[in-house]
Amino acid sequence: MIEKKQLPGILRFLIKLFQIILYIPIQIIFIPFAIIGLIVAIYKEMRKSKKLGISFSAIKALQHRWLMHYFNTRQDHLSIAFTKKFPCESHFGMWSIMGALIISLRLFGFPAKLGKLVEPGEETVDSTAGIRVLQFDKIMEKYVDEMEQIVLPGAGFDLIALRFTKGKKVKVFELDQVNTLNVKVETLKKAAIMHDWINYIPVDYANESWVDKLLEAGFDKTKKTLFLWQSVSLYLEADIVKETLRKMADLCVDGSIIAQDFYSKAFALGEYSKTAKRFMSIIEKMGEPSKFGIDMSNDPKAEVESFLKECGLKTTEYILFGEKLDIEPFYCIVEAEKL
Repeated sequence: MIEKKQLPGILRFLIKLFQIILYIPIQIIFIPFAIIGLIVAIYKEMRKSKKLGISFSAIKALQHRWLMHYFNTRQDHLSIAFTKKFPCESHFGMWSIMGALIISLRLFGFPAKLGKLVEPGEETVDSTAGIRVLQFDKIMEKYVDEMEQIVLPGAGFDLIALRFTKGKKVKVFELDQVNTLNVKVETLKKAAIMHDWINYIPVDYANESWVDKLLEAGFDKTKKTLFLWQSVSLYLEADIVKETLRKMADLCVDGSIIAQDFYSKAFALGEYSKTAKRFMSIIEKMGEPSKFGIDMSNDPKAEVESFLKECGLKTTEYILFGEKLDIEPFYCIVEAEKL
């Protein structure tokens, strides 16, 4: 079968033009719904989330999983069912805004960039979110049958544990802010999503020890454990990131793995690109300023390994995003074990 990129240039142009002609009337039909949906979505994402004390970045992470599902890059029926009952996001709003693109993609292959995946090593700021989700999926798949316990600190509204541990013997713990986990559990109940094998541990980080809360919930320090710490360190002070990783290391026995991601210092400061600056500005206005990044301007792998060593960890796997591109790296995912 001839791929689209192998067709003569003029033919590719004509196909794209035909797709645009078909797309325009569909988008026009959706305009009134999109206006209403945008108002509803903004209200729920910004106003209602603030009222409930919910992390805006956690909402955006759920939103991207919604997009990946409907743009056919990662099927996630759990996140769709969850979103429909989630008080801080609007399934109707998302569909009314994105519906024309989704329908056009499915009917005649309209080339929408949303949800599109790039080749490994060619990730940019715009395409990182989807690849990140898939990489953490792979980590979970790799270890779910090997580990006796899985811990997800700062799990937010990610349903990766539900997706991969149902019917497994592994014991699962999710920790997050009290408001976040209360809303998550309540939404799971409203969406009729089974979740009884997950140990949800709400933590008041300002006044409680997450380690003590984890141990009280039945965590066993003698068992092999996977810690999955995703997209949290960016919003913490450097000393808190170090302290948290050291505590994870102290809880690990031989064979345990700590998987986490790091952003670059330039990204955290909003100096990496206009896209990064715009994203960080929005998140900061919602009360979540970026605080931590690793210097990736020279030798990112060495810097990451040095930082992890300070935390009592050694790198076992290292994935640098955008390494094939002639740009300064800005993000990596790392697996580590106790020194």
